[in-house]
Formats: sequence, structure tokens, C-alpha cells
Amino acid sequence: MQRKLLARTPIGNPRRVWRQDNFMLALASPAVMGLTPPSDYTRLKTRRGVKTAIDAGFDLLGCLWAHSTIAMDVVRAAEIYGGKVLFQDMLRFGGMGIKGPHCETNDYVGAMQDTAHWKSVEGYIMWDEPIVDEHLQETRRMIDYCEQHYPDKLPYTVANPDYNSLCLWEDNAYVAYIKKFIEVLDPAQMDFDYYPVGKPEFDPALQLDNSTMWSSLEIVRRACAEKEIPFWFYYQAQHFPWHTIHYTFHFDMARAMAFGAVLHGVKALSCYTEFDGYVDPKTGGKGPYFDEQKRLNDELHNLGNTLMALNCQRVIHDDTLLPDHPTMEGYRTPFSESELLDSKNPLPRRISISEHTDAYGNQYLMVLNRDYESEAHISLNLKAPSHAFEVSKADGEQHLQYENATYLPITLAPGELVLYRLQPATEEPFTVEYYLDK
Repeated sequence: MQRKLLARTPIGNPRRVWRQDNFMLALASPAVMGLTPPSDYTRLKTRRGVKTAIDAGFDLLGCLWAHSTIAMDVVRAAEIYGGKVLFQDMLRFGGMGIKGPHCETNDYVGAMQDTAHWKSVEGYIMWDEPIVDEHLQETRRMIDYCEQHYPDKLPYTVANPDYNSLCLWEDNAYVAYIKKFIEVLDPAQMDFDYYPVGKPEFDPALQLDNSTMWSSLEIVRRACAEKEIPFWFYYQAQHFPWHTIHYTFHFDMARAMAFGAVLHGVKALSCYTEFDGYVDPKTGGKGPYFDEQKRLNDELHNLGNTLMALNCQRVIHDDTLLPDHPTMEGYRTPFSESELLDSKNPLPRRISISEHTDAYGNQYLMVLNRDYESEAHISLNLKAPSHAFEVSKADGEQHLQYENATYLPITLAPGELVLYRLQPATEEPFTVEYYLDK
């Protein structure tokens, strides 16, 4: 069988310098968060936590809510163990949401001057969730300064997702906020976070069916596509004790959220934990979800080379997702618009699909089981007979699953996603491999 080697190029905001070569797995922090001066043991746990995060497969380690001492401990440990850091020292620069800076002066200039020489420092967390005009403008100044003086560093920021407390859904204000965020900042990449499991509107019986996480993903996806900005997403990877609805967390919840973002075409996934989950909060070593987190990270790395070559064209959900919800108005794609699947029969319950193309016209289909409690056994009819190649999460290779197929029988574990390349059956089957061409 012929094997086609196809070039892909680094991606990035065409109006910015920084470029992204590969799919990235980021982490909010490998350290204990907080501005309390750390004890010697907290610093020891931080150094262990950095190694644990790197062993789990995270590429990019953040310093969210980091005390100055902890931030530098993360940098030094990453230098030793080979990790990359998004640096932030909350006593010197940066802000959190609508609360403003936690330092008397914004000393981002000095902080960059003091740390830019470290090989492990990949970039800087300028501001976390700027929303008011003053903070957006200040974040833009910080991004521009970083790009001008340290063009090899990523000037990173993340948007705010909290519609309820900020009443952002009144008159489509969240859509306006995302557009304003992009217009004012014109960021090198666009990240936003959403942690739905356990929030006040969460209903365990409905799982994620009524979560506006899905409409947010589509809103941000379309806004980023319009401006050619790489799209990232922060997902929830542990139980959050401050969430008000009782539930028992298990890692298939995290898989459903992470793969839900992949479904929408993200080029990086950010994982949020509070020094818990994959890491043991008592020691900084391996935590209860370490093996599951590492498996997910390994699968994403294996898919990553293909994911970086794809452009998401459309995302389609079954009717159980946000039915008649105002947040989906104008952002719901009907199944009839699918270019790959026959829509005579509706999508099965809690199944979402998305369709992607590469620069060469190759067509890809993603199928997600949003149900994080139950396995799905489904069959999807194709519009035209096709050779179906699965992109393996085990090795990243394309394996011919069905030749001259008219339908796809699919079994998906809870929260699982599968990626196919569909090739017209009129052609001789071939596999595709992408290589980075700078």
C-alpha cells in the first residue's frame, strides 16, 4: 500500500511572531498554588511535582498562582528534568480574572529580564482571564512587550468562561466578550477554561448534556478560525471541592472533556488540577490518576502529529446536547450539513462528530462518546463508499479498518474519541504521514 508523506508547517497567528510546531499538553501548575511563603517541604514537593508532571507526559508547565520562590523552583527543576515552563510570579506580575493584580506594581519587564535566559522558560503567563477593559489593555501591552523583546517566548493568556457570575449570556454578551478579547489582544494563541463537573447547573443524571461548555467551545472555535489563531482549551482533571453539586469524580469525566475539545480542533490541551489528581498532594509523587493521565497524554501525543495538520470544518451533536438552549443559537450545525455521513437516521444518543480536512484535501471524521459512564456501540452510515483508516492512539499510524465501506461500526469506551481518515473507495488505498517542514 502506498504511503504518502505530506508536509505540514508550524501554525500561529499571522500577525504574531510565535509559532507552534507540535500539539502541546500544558498544565496549570506542577506546584502547590498560593502566595503564602512556602516551607522547605513545600519546595521539595514542588521539585518532585515537576518531575511527576514531566513523567506524566506534560510538555508545558505553568506557574499559576505561584509565589516567587515556587516559580523559580519550577524553573530550576524543569531545567534539570527537561521540561518547559510558562512563567508567572504572582508577586511581580499578572492578574487573576476580575480581581486585578496581586502585586503593587506590574513588574513584568523586570520578571522577563530576570528569567528569559533560562532554557526551560518557554513563555510567560501575562494575565489569567482578563475581562474588564483596563485589564485587557494592560495584557495587550504585556503581550506586545514580550513579542518585541523576547520573540522566541510565548506571550500567553487565557479567556474567562464564567457566564453565570458575570451575566455574560445577556444579549449574547459572551460572544461579544470573546470577539473583544481577540480584537484587543490579538493573542499568539487563544486558550479558555471550563470546569463543568460539579458547578451549580451540573446534574449528574444529565452528565454534560446541559453544559454550556459545548457552546463555548464552538463560539471560541469559530472566532479563532476567523482570525487564524491557534485554539487551546483547559479541561477539568480532578474533583473540585468548591463546586456545590455532590458527585464522585472519575477520570473518564476528564477524558470526555479533553476529547470534546479535540473534537473541536484544538491544537493544545491544558489540564487544570490543584496539585492533586495525577500528583500526590502529600509527597509530590504519583497520585491516584497518574496512570490514567499518562495514558491520555500518550494518546494525545500519538494523535498530535495528525491533529496539527487538520482544520476543523464543522462539529455536529445529537439532539440530547443543549436542546433548545439559547447559547447554541446560531452555533448548532444540523446533521444534514455533514459532508461525510448520511443523515437519514439521527446521531445516536450522546454522540458528537466533527469533520476536518488537511491542506491536501484529505477528509477526516472524529466521533466522540460524550457519555462518561457507558460504552457506546453505534453504526454510522457513510454518504459514499469509502476506505476508512483509523489514526491509532497507540502509535499515531493510519491503519486500514474498512475497505469500500458504506457504514462504520464503532465501539467507544466512556468518554472516548476515534479519528478516521475517509478516502473515496474509487481510489487505491494509501496511508498518510505528516512531517514538519519549517
